[in-house]
Order: sequence, then structure tokens, then C-alpha cells
Amino acid sequence: MGIRTRGGISACLVAGAGLGLILLAGCGKTPKGQVVAIVNGNDISMQQLSVEAQDLPLPIPETIDRRALSKAILQAVIDRELEVQAAREQRLDKTPQFLALKQRNEEELLAGMLGHKIAQTVPLPTAEEIRNYVVTHPLQFGQRQRLVLDQLGFAPPGDRRRLATVLTDAHSLDAAAAALRSIGIAAERGQGAIDTGQADPELARQLDRAPAGEPILLPQGDRLVVGVITAREPIRMSSDDIRIAAARAVRAAALLHESQAQIAAARSTAEISYGPGFAPDKPPAARR
Repeated sequence: MGIRTRGGISACLVAGAGLGLILLAGCGKTPKGQVVAIVNGNDISMQQLSVEAQDLPLPIPETIDRRALSKAILQAVIDRELEVQAAREQRLDKTPQFLALKQRNEEELLAGMLGHKIAQTVPLPTAEEIRNYVVTHPLQFGQRQRLVLDQLGFAPPGDRRRLATVLTDAHSLDAAAAALRSIGIAAERGQGAIDTGQADPELARQLDRAPAGEPILLPQGDRLVVGVITAREPIRMSSDDIRIAAARAVRAAALLHESQAQIAAARSTAEISYGPGFAPDKPPAARR
């Protein structure tokens, strides 16, 4: 007969070491059907392995032994299951932080599944839509370039307006470095590159219009960069690559539009109330 642990798991107990996990001696359960392993009485199913396999980088080489790969995935799942059981034994699943993270992860999962469902309803782009996109986005295709920059990288300051003000009269990278130092920003000098075909279209247009040698303030992940373009190298694309890239961009835009439309429709009928100080700011009144 099993003994119930504090974590609520009915199991045959044997004193253990290490993480303090409970080792089980089978307890009469045998994996069968869709169950590929049992860890301290908890089933691991073939469906769980399939979900784990979705995170593998694709494509999987043909030379990979699929059976061996499945076994390796299973061992990773077992290791995580043992960690989960240890966490439950320590009642970490009862903490406010865990409950908040669990809610967020569940909401993100459901939102992602809704996005996937929306994707199934949005039609594939037509040949005309693809051609129009190529024509209206030359810097992504026919005029695609690799821009080489001398740049200054730094963490964003609290006051972005002051940053923009001091950079207004900086017309060289040395002048920009001096301007940054004047407001206490220590920047790292180096080189960078931007592919206009992979950049945001509006940013690509801004870079295309930038005067030679003139510093430009650019986002770079969680940092900012002041850069000067030193070279423009054309990037040639085949007609097939252009068509595929344009089709993906058109579809991504259509999916974003449909998703935003559904959110706007939901907001229009939703009942939302805010606590004191959390309501969004009202837009400024239009001038007459």
C-alpha cells in the first residue's frame, strides 16, 4: 500500500539523498499504450514527447537516429519531472510568485493558440499583392543594401528628450561622442552593420535618406546606437527569393492586421475598470 507524501503523491517510499527526492520501486504501474515512462507514479506520455520535439531546430538531419532522439528527449523530460516533484515537495507551487507566473504562462499560451487559429482563417497573399509589396518596398528587394556603420553604443538614459537635444548639433561621430559625455553617457565605439532587407521598412527609409557622415540615433535591442554610415554594399536577390520573402511579409502584415482588428473589436465591447492611477492617459484634445 502506498504512503501519501506532503506533495500529495501516493508512492512507495524509500529514503533518498541528493535533492531529497523520493525514489519509487515501481509501485505496480507499468508503462503501456501512450505512456512511455512513469516517474514516481506520474505518467509521461507520447504526446508530451511530441510537444517537446516541437522546440527542436528544424530541419532535423536525415542522419539522426529518430529512436535515439526520442529517448534523449524522454530523459530530458524525466529530469524536469524530477525537478518539478522536488519543487512541489518544497511547496514552491503554492507561492504567490508561482501562481502569478502560472497565470501569465497560461494566458500567453491561449493567446498564441488564438493567433494560430487566426492564421488558419487569413488567406495566402495573391500574386498581385506580392508584386505590389515588392514595388513599394524597394529597400527590401531591388535596392536592398548592407550598411556598414561606425557607431557608439550605450544604455538608454532616463531622459530621451535631453539626449535628442544634445545630439542635434553633432555632425560627426566625434562630436556625438563629446555630446554624450556632456550628459554623463559613456559610449562604446565600434562597428556595426544593418541589412535594409531585414530592418523595419520605416527605419530602412530613414537610413536611405541619411546624409553622408551624419550621425543617426538608432535602436539596437535594449541599447541605443549613434552611427555614421561608412559604406553601402548592394545585396542581390534571385527572383524566387524575392517572391518568397515578399509573400511572407505580406502574410505577416495580414495576420497582424487581423489580430489587431479582433483585439479592437473585443475592447469595444469589454467592460474594463482601472484602479486609481492605472487608467491610460487621455489623448490631448484636438485644436480647433
